Amino acid sequence: MRAFTSRHLVLFIGLFMTLSAHRTATASEIEKLLALPENKVDVGIVALTLAKEFYPNLDVAAYSSRIDLLAEKVRWLAKGTQDPEQRIRVLNTVLFRQAGIHYDRTPFSRSRQDYYFLNGILDTKQGLCYTMPLLYVAVAQRLGYPIYPVAAPDHLFVRYVNPDFKEQNIETTNGGKYFSDDMYAEDFAIGFKGRASGSYLRTLSYKEFLGEIVAANAYFYAQRGNTRKSIRYFELAVKLDPRFADHYSNLASVYQRLSKSLSGGAAMRYQVKAQQAAEKAKELGFVSYKALAIGQKTRGG
Repeated sequence: MRAFTSRHLVLFIGLFMTLSAHRTATASEIEKLLALPENKVDVGIVALTLAKEFYPNLDVAAYSSRIDLLAEKVRWLAKGTQDPEQRIRVLNTVLFRQAGIHYDRTPFSRSRQDYYFLNGILDTKQGLCYTMPLLYVAVAQRLGYPIYPVAAPDHLFVRYVNPDFKEQNIETTNGGKYFSDDMYAEDFAIGFKGRASGSYLRTLSYKEFLGEIVAANAYFYAQRGNTRKSIRYFELAVKLDPRFADHYSNLASVYQRLSKSLSGGAAMRYQVKAQQAAEKAKELGFVSYKALAIGQKTRGG
């Protein structure tokens, strides 16, 4: 995979800033942004552009330059190495030791909006099991490293994709340590169905990962009571990654919420939609939050 050049970034930033010319992007503009083919997706810029919905004055180009700076530090220390383990060690050094990015284990960390957006983790130096892999992938993509996100129930980690490299899984919330698929399956109560369907522990493409980014926006729209926009975004997340059970479960929840604000046939239609989405989540092997063994061995230790 080729590294992104400054010319690529100028083109991408121009495109995304055009799409985000208003203080908040419209649904049609966001759909255009997310319709880019795999080889044109810059994860960092997409995430920052979507963050503008909650941070209208966010300067996408300025934050993108901060990602570039981290990538340049890795490139300088790595000195052109092709060795996966050495690349990972340098990434860990730059992000976790030099930049001081760390997982926030305090009780109310999940209630902080900043921790769900790329600009937030860059500003606070703290994140969660969504934004830490997001930043890791955004930097690795600029370097041309084959590092991609992987989903577990209510969790993300990253994977270095190389058949000759045995320790592929990287836990970003735990300083970049290696953990096996089997350990993730045990920690996060992933059953046979969840693995066989590809819902969990599957290497995501950049396009599929955009479903997670969109879902973060959907979550905060739901928190703010904008159920219809939350539904649109969760539906878009399903379109981007139709194999991830958690998207369907979230969609079922917001369908059900909307049905309670309606009556008659309209309410019934959304109740049916909620049931169908919940059934699809179950079919894919969805693991409920109550069933999770929350990262006793993998996360934030």
